Amino acid sequence: MSPSQLVSYLLASDLMPFDVKIDRLLLVLAVGLSRLAFRSHFLYDIDSVNFALALQRFDTGVHQPHPPGYYLYVYLGRAANILFGDANASFVAISILASCGAVAVIHLLTCEWFGPSPALFAGAMFVLSPLVWFHGTVALTYMVETFFSALIGYTCWRVVCGSRKLILVAACLLGLAAGFRPSSVLFLTPIVLVALAFVPKKLAAASVALFVCTVCAWFFPMVHEAGGFQQYVSALVSLWQMVPAKQTVFNSSVINSIARLLTIAGIFALCFGCPSALVFRLSRIHFEERNRKLAFTCAWIAPGLLFFTFVFLKFVNSGYLLLLCPPAFAWFGASASQW
Repeated sequence: MSPSQLVSYLLASDLMPFDVKIDRLLLVLAVGLSRLAFRSHFLYDIDSVNFALALQRFDTGVHQPHPPGYYLYVYLGRAANILFGDANASFVAISILASCGAVAVIHLLTCEWFGPSPALFAGAMFVLSPLVWFHGTVALTYMVETFFSALIGYTCWRVVCGSRKLILVAACLLGLAAGFRPSSVLFLTPIVLVALAFVPKKLAAASVALFVCTVCAWFFPMVHEAGGFQQYVSALVSLWQMVPAKQTVFNSSVINSIARLLTIAGIFALCFGCPSALVFRLSRIHFEERNRKLAFTCAWIAPGLLFFTFVFLKFVNSGYLLLLCPPAFAWFGASASQW
């Protein structure tokens, strides 16, 4: 059983109809086979090269990889490299598995929110999405972050719906996600905080402690391997001052933020292709707890949208926005199924 199938199996309800589970399995297979057939055979860009170099020596000071480090991603790549013996193939395999896991969780989330038919539409859109397909075939971290976004979001929704103890799982997942792509903490912590509001104080405190322990388990080894805390922070600050710090709404023209907002709209269209026109039909969706789900979705995606609009978005890198897409696939699946 592959990791993506294992995630799907562990999260699936025993009461879920068998044909719905078959739909999910077929979607996972469709994603896996399509990405495998069109996988890249060479390192895609400079970040991919940096990740490949980090397999031999981890040093953020010389961008192996670039700060803030992506420590768990590099070490998972090292584990995969034992099997494949090729840096690109190792990281691409991770992207493919993350894609399979993401479509399984998106199908599960949509099925719980809107039903089996919208879930099938949402999964099909994920399979055929140009942007998702591309990032599922290259050696970059964005599909891994998308998988964690989907899984953390779904877990938090279950907490909101009454499965209180799953907050411990959400906290642990957030800590692990930060080890793969540290920016995930900035974008996904708010949705975990929303879930924390629905649990008892003792359980909330235990969740925070578990998150801190999870982060410490990889953060301190990473800092040690990077040459010490001072050297690690120095490399991180240097990169921030060189690129992102010069483009925020606080020290650049408001035109930059407008341009970023238009870029987000363009990337949105690139992600969903023709179905992006379904955005004009979202107001027609009528399901139970519609407003509750809409508020949850806003808490999920608003932090990322605000950051990418007013702080930093690299215009040529569309992968940043993929972590915001899981709930969008769910809503678009619902809209498509009603059309």
